[in-house]
Amino acid sequence: MTQLLTNQATEAKGFALYVGISESEAQAAGYSLAEIASKLRETIAELLPEKASETYATVAIAPIAATGRNLDITRIALKEPKATSIKAGKSDEVKAAKGLVVDLTRRRLFIDGQNANLTCKEFELFAFLIENTGRTVSRQEIAGISERCGEATPNARTIDVHVRRLRGKIAGYEDVVRTARGQGYRFDRHPDVLIEQL
Repeated sequence: MTQLLTNQATEAKGFALYVGISESEAQAAGYSLAEIASKLRETIAELLPEKASETYATVAIAPIAATGRNLDITRIALKEPKATSIKAGKSDEVKAAKGLVVDLTRRRLFIDGQNANLTCKEFELFAFLIENTGRTVSRQEIAGISERCGEATPNARTIDVHVRRLRGKIAGYEDVVRTARGQGYRFDRHPDVLIEQL
């Protein structure tokens, strides 16, 4: 078994590429995941022929009902250290003095250090607004992310309900989700919001 030595000078010895594509998405594009992995290996062989045998690919298997982005599920299923590690001796909860902490990797939102226990729809709504920081997004655009939770596209009224519930769960900080009357919703950088991602 290869042993990794610590307390020594280091250099990169390879890389891992986590790809968030499900088998059904690959098949919709006319491929299988195995074929896509094979094509990537062929590309490396073309770039560095002498390293053609120095590649390894594995497929992440997860329950069909698993929620969240395929990329995040893949990283956790393959035990990518930054996606799965929790510092020894510390609680699974993020400790924060005051404010909101949005953990985009683990798909969680903490309010004043406590898990807000958002539903998939509520979290993905907030994450989408964060992804579009500084821009007003229409209800139609928000409806387009419904597949992130594996659900049918909601109507504008349903989206307003989800926004209202999200604001209720972040009471005291609800103004970070702003309404652009007649246009949609937006998130702007805010001193009470810390966004964590890898």
